[in-house]
Amino acid sequence: MAGRKANSVYMLMGQVFSKAGLFVSLMIYSRLLDDSSFGKLLFAVSIGLIIIFLSDMGATMLVTRRIAAGSPVNSTLSSAIFLRSGLSIITVSTVITAGWAVGYSGSQLILMLLVSTGFILDGFCETAFAVFRAREVMINEGVARVLLGVLGILLALFAWYANKGVYFAGSTYIVRQLPALIFVYYALRRMGFRIDLSIPAMKSAIPLYKAAVPLGIVGILMAAGFRIDSIFVKANLGDAAVASYQQSIKIFETMVLIVTPTLLPGALFAALCEAAHTGWGQVRERIAWMTELFSVIAAVLLLPIWASGLSPLKLIWGNEFLRGVQSDSVLLTFRIILFTLPVAYFFHIYLSVIIAEERQKSALPLVAISLLVQIVLLFFLVPVAGISGAATAYFSLFSLVPLLFAWKLHRIHGPTGFFRGIRRPLAAFLPAFAIVFLHPFTPVLNGVFSLAVFVVLWLAIGGREIIPDLSRPGKSEQ
Repeated sequence: MAGRKANSVYMLMGQVFSKAGLFVSLMIYSRLLDDSSFGKLLFAVSIGLIIIFLSDMGATMLVTRRIAAGSPVNSTLSSAIFLRSGLSIITVSTVITAGWAVGYSGSQLILMLLVSTGFILDGFCETAFAVFRAREVMINEGVARVLLGVLGILLALFAWYANKGVYFAGSTYIVRQLPALIFVYYALRRMGFRIDLSIPAMKSAIPLYKAAVPLGIVGILMAAGFRIDSIFVKANLGDAAVASYQQSIKIFETMVLIVTPTLLPGALFAALCEAAHTGWGQVRERIAWMTELFSVIAAVLLLPIWASGLSPLKLIWGNEFLRGVQSDSVLLTFRIILFTLPVAYFFHIYLSVIIAEERQKSALPLVAISLLVQIVLLFFLVPVAGISGAATAYFSLFSLVPLLFAWKLHRIHGPTGFFRGIRRPLAAFLPAFAIVFLHPFTPVLNGVFSLAVFVVLWLAIGGREIIPDLSRPGKSEQ
């Protein structure tokens, strides 16, 4: 059994390879496909990410808890596989039918089906990962994700070499999953897993579904919030605008992976659960510490990228990165999305606290309110402000959910520790950001100088106090 720090390394390694594989493959497709085709592909990816939530309904996290608590692996995992199989068929059928009913083109529907099938296969890998996490053998997850990322890049390079079209790009989402899926279930078999095909195991999928529903609905609502903006952009501005908008989102999502699932729910989640069992005072200390740590990570990423203007978009997505959208609008959208990064980190902190305290039901109305606000903003802002309006609505979702979560927890327990955690990073960030905003030097110098100012100021006012906590051993290492 690996220690918590080792498992975090395995998860980070796997996430970096898998996300980098997806990211690099999209970079290649952005240069290979025309604006409309690339926009359709990114739209299909957005829909696929919603489907992966709908086909799980929070059951994977529940399976992790139950196996870690001593439930038998065979029956528990078999029930989860049956549940995911049924939900996957229902979800994909519903999404494709809905797309046909609202008039999506045949090419868009084919891409949605191809990409969605790939994400369904990815979902079966995620279900298996629940066993690895519960048994603390996350090296298997890391290897599977590395396979996924490497094959994704190789397929994209072949598409470039052979000048393949958008349908080939869509089919790679299926092909790249197969070696990872085979490896995962081979690893499970070596751990003694055998799928239980008995009637009782199939029937047990129903109570599993009922138990997971509250957490699943929260996940579905958030997944819808993460992707519904593309639907509004597509309806008002077309496929090329979806591509332009999603390019900023993809960069943002890559930066978010540093926190989730490598840290939350990863190395830090177990300590948070232990703190929740001890008492709110310990949870408050964890929130303050994570708030400061994640704020520093966000600032270190945000400052140099903000200073670079449109250069990161051009470097990653090629010379045609604007996709017919005005450069001012693209830059404003990109910067709004960048400022979503710290509040996205705060969202994951408070969501993890909610889960650690098993208050998923209380989260439902708060997430629903936030999603409603986002939809209203999308309805009014996208026709007027274009993709920057969609980015503003996206920011509102990530801001409002943690704010409401914090309000709920404050009502129950009192102060959450957030303001204690944010004060040092904020004090260091404001003068550092002023340098970027006033841009006295070249973009590169602005980025380097502002980052240096932030780090020096943060350390000078006591930031080094949180660093020793990074090396504390996990429970399995003590």
